[in-house]
Amino acid sequence: MKKIGILTLLCAALFLSGCFLDPAESLYAIPARSEDYYNLQAAIENAMPDGATYCAPVAGENQQPVQMADMDGDQQDEAIVYWKSDGDLPLTVSVFDKRGDQYVQIAKADGAGSSFDHVQYVEIDGNPGSEIVVGRRISDQVTQTLYVYSFENDALTEMMSANYSEFITADLDANGLYDVVLLHSSDAQNGVAECYRWNGGQLARDRDARMSTPVSAVRRIITGRVWKDSPAIFVASEYGEGMIVTDIFGMHCGIFTNLSLSDETDTAVSTIRDYYVYSCDIDEDGLIELPHLIDLPAIKGEATSENQTVIRWYNLQPDGTEKEKWLTYHNYSAGWYLKLPDRLSDGLSVKCTTVLDASRGYAFVRNGETLFTLTALTGGNAAGSGWIELASKGDTVYAVRIENNALSVAEAKDLFHFIQVDWKTGETN
Repeated sequence: MKKIGILTLLCAALFLSGCFLDPAESLYAIPARSEDYYNLQAAIENAMPDGATYCAPVAGENQQPVQMADMDGDQQDEAIVYWKSDGDLPLTVSVFDKRGDQYVQIAKADGAGSSFDHVQYVEIDGNPGSEIVVGRRISDQVTQTLYVYSFENDALTEMMSANYSEFITADLDANGLYDVVLLHSSDAQNGVAECYRWNGGQLARDRDARMSTPVSAVRRIITGRVWKDSPAIFVASEYGEGMIVTDIFGMHCGIFTNLSLSDETDTAVSTIRDYYVYSCDIDEDGLIELPHLIDLPAIKGEATSENQTVIRWYNLQPDGTEKEKWLTYHNYSAGWYLKLPDRLSDGLSVKCTTVLDASRGYAFVRNGETLFTLTALTGGNAAGSGWIELASKGDTVYAVRIENNALSVAEAKDLFHFIQVDWKTGETN
């Protein structure tokens, strides 16, 4: 995706002047806005009809009423403005370019709807510059309308429009051009994924692929590589109570398909798992791993060892087989996870215990023998009493006590990780 600068209206971050104040004065002075900023603001106000208001997209990464992107490939960003006015086509996308010392409106596209959903700027047709992929919401209906606009000769040209519930852009065939995938409802119970690719000088519909759930069940969408040189879209949806299933959409033998449905690819891939665990690049090798939960054996008489699980992470292979990657124990409530060595995985159980008189610890036990115990100490010091500090976050220290040389100190520090929170969704992985 091309690099996109963002201009937030009434913020002069992109247009700060080059004048300097004395060091003491600069500590208290408000930065002056440049002439470019005021020229753009004036051009926008002159172009907007009476009664119009700014209408920023409500979802996605680009949620500003005024955004910057290189629409014509001249290495200079144009300003793209989103506003709402009265009439049958109230939602306007408008492009402003700097001509000489002034900004002027050079193109616009009006459409129906109550608000903009979200917008992306990607290269679709291979010509210099970015295309605009934008969704418009129709009142409070679930279905929305997607528009793709190309910019050429100072005009926005509609390349396609279609109804959708969710949309994603990704270069699925790795040809340098982005494809557009729409998720929407169908006549059947489950939803469908619809792919549009640049072909024969137009953005043409490729084919549909079935989802495993209704589109209303979608909870998370990410893009990444399912295996080497094979980009894919990973759609996680709620599947029954407390479970999710991941559909993997990509190219199989040059055809857009759901790679995780056995009747489409002659594989039998199961991706049903605990609701809180999503696919991610757990080992940072550039491929997306899928998680499979494995129940751990309970310890007789230890209620806290019941319902404990580890996660087996694997990559899906082109023939539908699974390549083993990591085995982890995730403690979501405490915010950490541990990569488990292969030599310690068989017969492992986990129980909760009290350590250092008051702190909660997690003991990893095999065949009745405690291998090591992890704990988090708030405002405490892990030094002494056999406890070794692994990491710290704020005033919390994470420590381990190793028994019977089950791990080396260096190995324990290498295996311990914090659970990351996705800044877009607020969810963990």
